[in-house]
Amino acid sequence: MSWEAPAGASQSTPLAIVSSAVAGDGIERVARTASEALGHPVAIILPSVGAPVVWPAGALASEVLRELVNHAVALAAGEAGGGAPMAVAHVEPIRIGREVIGIVATTAGLPANGDGEGQADWLEATAAAAAVTRLMHDGPDGDETDLAGALLGALVAAPPADIQAVLADGHRLGVDLSAGAIGICAHGRVADDEFEAEGTLVAELGTGRTVGLVPLTEERTAERRAAALAERLSAAGVAVGISAPRRQPALLHEALREAMLLAELAGAPEAAFAGQEETYRLLIGVLLRDPEEVELLRTRTISPLAAYDAEHDTELLITLATFLAHDGSTTETAEAMRLHRHTVGYRLSRVQEVSGLSPYESDGRERLSLGLKAAQILAAEERLSQPG
Repeated sequence: MSWEAPAGASQSTPLAIVSSAVAGDGIERVARTASEALGHPVAIILPSVGAPVVWPAGALASEVLRELVNHAVALAAGEAGGGAPMAVAHVEPIRIGREVIGIVATTAGLPANGDGEGQADWLEATAAAAAVTRLMHDGPDGDETDLAGALLGALVAAPPADIQAVLADGHRLGVDLSAGAIGICAHGRVADDEFEAEGTLVAELGTGRTVGLVPLTEERTAERRAAALAERLSAAGVAVGISAPRRQPALLHEALREAMLLAELAGAPEAAFAGQEETYRLLIGVLLRDPEEVELLRTRTISPLAAYDAEHDTELLITLATFLAHDGSTTETAEAMRLHRHTVGYRLSRVQEVSGLSPYESDGRERLSLGLKAAQILAAEERLSQPG
């Protein structure tokens, strides 16, 4: 059966579907909104709640639905199952914490380019919204930790479309986000009691990352609380990132993404992160507001070096990074890389020839340093975008 989204279909953002679920939209409305956004039929299967919900009704054959239900039950039981039906192009697990409780399925393909990223965002948001409806279905006595996970997961995915719904959900969880918050992320295994902090909204995302928001109702207290929490986690050997304060609830997404990127960079051995957090933070701020600017910075500085290394099997980039990490000392760079000083000097001359920027001059060195950081941030962003 072919189907197209009706004219004037919803133009809402992926997070709006989650906010609407928090506000009380049922599973049918979630399926309809997702279907209209994708332009393809969508099925939501929550075996513990009831029968599959498909929009538009009748868009999937009964045998396809039976296979989807069996697939959802198998995933919830931790089994591989028989796989999704061939008629379904993509299946997104619905999770509460680490537990799979169902699936979202669509006939929409996910192309490698074009609007594939937008479709993936919608499917992830639909799964988060379905998890919220499940929690709402369980009633007010449901697990608050699960609801915190749904809220934080939605805020990680996209900026809040319905701020009042987010604030209301925060109040339900006992936190006041009206004055904004500080984002915090721990990348690595965290003990259940390590991330506990009074007045902090915390959830484990099921991707090896635990995220939290420290409300800014009292900013100095919040900063001390976030710093103490980060110190405790760092002492346990966990890579941690703390965002700058975001004083508007509309910027909670930025707080979480900044914290996640900083944690990712702190855990990456190739990033000369220590002592340069503020520079990375400034570039992350540019990335969150205008990703093309960061990509342009990388392109105009170190991309030619990366291309040259790939073509000629050289190590210009790693030599440059080592040189910058040792404050422009050729001698220390040679010792660190176990090379002769003349070899280092030759490579740095090639860096200038290929990039057009001199690592020996302050302007060229600064731009190359920023370019390396931009590349590390973009690589961290790409890693974060990968499925857990």
